[in-house]
Amino acid sequence: MRLFYNIRTLYTPLGRTALRGGKMREIAEIDNAAILVGDDGRIVNIGPFVEEELHLAAFKTEEQLPIETIDCRGLVALPGFVDSHTHCVFAGERSKEFTMRAEGRSYQEIARMGGGIRESVRQVREASSEEIFQHSKRFVERALALGTTLMEIKSGYGLSTEDERKLLQAASQIAEETAMEVVTTYLGAHAVPNGISQSEYVREVCTNQLPALHSMAEFCDVFMDEGYFTKEETIEICTAAKKLGMKIRLHADELAETNGAQTAVELGAFSADHLLKVSDAGIVALAKSEHTVATLLPMTALSLRTPYAPARKLIDGGCAVAIATDCNPGSSMSENMQFVFTLAVIGMQMSPEEALTAATLNGAAALDRAETHGSLERNKVADFVLYDIPRLEYLPYHIAMSDVVSVIKHGEVVAGERLS
Repeated sequence: MRLFYNIRTLYTPLGRTALRGGKMREIAEIDNAAILVGDDGRIVNIGPFVEEELHLAAFKTEEQLPIETIDCRGLVALPGFVDSHTHCVFAGERSKEFTMRAEGRSYQEIARMGGGIRESVRQVREASSEEIFQHSKRFVERALALGTTLMEIKSGYGLSTEDERKLLQAASQIAEETAMEVVTTYLGAHAVPNGISQSEYVREVCTNQLPALHSMAEFCDVFMDEGYFTKEETIEICTAAKKLGMKIRLHADELAETNGAQTAVELGAFSADHLLKVSDAGIVALAKSEHTVATLLPMTALSLRTPYAPARKLIDGGCAVAIATDCNPGSSMSENMQFVFTLAVIGMQMSPEEALTAATLNGAAALDRAETHGSLERNKVADFVLYDIPRLEYLPYHIAMSDVVSVIKHGEVVAGERLS
């Protein structure tokens, strides 16, 4: 067993389901904290540490097992970030499109010119799964060093059974060969490839891709939006996925309001993502849903130069809100959750406490992992990050920089400085 002690302050949301509305501000704050971690990598005990109790009586177990003590040097501890929306397996890059957007061209214009998702599809189809793995692994390892300990990774740049398989294989290899914990999502319905009609491609997804690939992904996602997949097509694809035992998440209401939020709730999706154009009716539906989390992606709004998602309306309306990077080569080329945290506070007017909940526990709920991840409490996995900051508010205040000292995954330091 390991005792991490001399933690200046520990901040964490609490719970095993997503926190909604005003509950997102309710953060536990423990000064002079300690975390006792079992050999299984789960938290045995957590709370304030009384230094004069030299034998750690408050943290010993009934078995009185030997305890290795680890000095956290007065650093601040937070749960590891949960990045619940990424496209972090891809090939190549699209920096030319970044310049085109800087010159005033829209996401839709670039797509019509042959860029966008289809450009990434071309690059993926020219690459092997090993090449995609080696390319993508760098982003995941940097995300880990920046404090992310659980990450969702989507396919979606293949748009054929063979090429979607390559992407999911690369995501699986990342999970095996890095310390990052990965949740995989199949996103064959990301766009329609060249040379096939939309109706034919929907049929291809339902009858060929899903049966062949469902065992490689826990979730199925669909880009339901103007110019992409309709509500009817989305329901058809998601119904086929659910019959195969897959869970659902949706890209919703990003480019236009298309009843995406309501459709996500109707389908029992674990998350409705983007929501830049979500309607008041969509917010009401999300607030009333049993478990659909509103996942907001502020770096994408920043990159596309569009207004941020209405986080305040969503939270004040009683929704569960998560934040994530949307790391992808086209519209959000960053794996830095600390910067997302900053944008949530500056751009979306979330409090630091709300942003912490959104970046940890609610992100875990969006991945159906809130029972075990996303907060620091007994019986949950010991995934936490030590920061050289004076208090929680400093994290978003220190813009576009990382204050991470050590990243701990299942009670082991996996990135940053070693501790002793």
